[in-house]
Amino acid sequence: MVYITFGTQNNDFTRCLKEVEKLINEGLITDKVVAQVGYTKFRPHGIECIDFVSETDYQKYIMEASVVISHAGSGALFSAIKTGKKTIAVARLAKYGEMANDHQTELVKKLANEGYILDGTYDMKAAWEKVSTFEPRKNDFHCEISNRIEQLLTDWGISKKKQ
Repeated sequence: MVYITFGTQNNDFTRCLKEVEKLINEGLITDKVVAQVGYTKFRPHGIECIDFVSETDYQKYIMEASVVISHAGSGALFSAIKTGKKTIAVARLAKYGEMANDHQTELVKKLANEGYILDGTYDMKAAWEKVSTFEPRKNDFHCEISNRIEQLLTDWGISKKKQ
């Protein structure tokens, strides 16, 4: 199964669905495709579209997927990376009115260059053609921000609330 996720931003992302629909029509994608499309109203042939999913269902779809196609939100990308899934990221672009600017391209480029994901922003077909042999880099992120915040609060004399 291929799982597509667009997150919860109030931005249309028809471009991505049309690219996946082309791959289905060309016979390149033959697996079932399920898409969490958020506010995107376009409903392509061959893709089961769901507006929004619960966190539980989101995790279920990610785990069941052989490939994840994701918008370039950091939460969605890191979630896919943590599970070791083959992931194609598609940054939303300002020239299509999908975002105010192209900041997502920086994250996609960095993660693709480091071997965590494939970049489908400008060429979904090329990314899909690489997916069968792509072995994503294992998750080696170590987030220390919560520990650092806790240490700063302690240093400043601010104690943790008792629960």
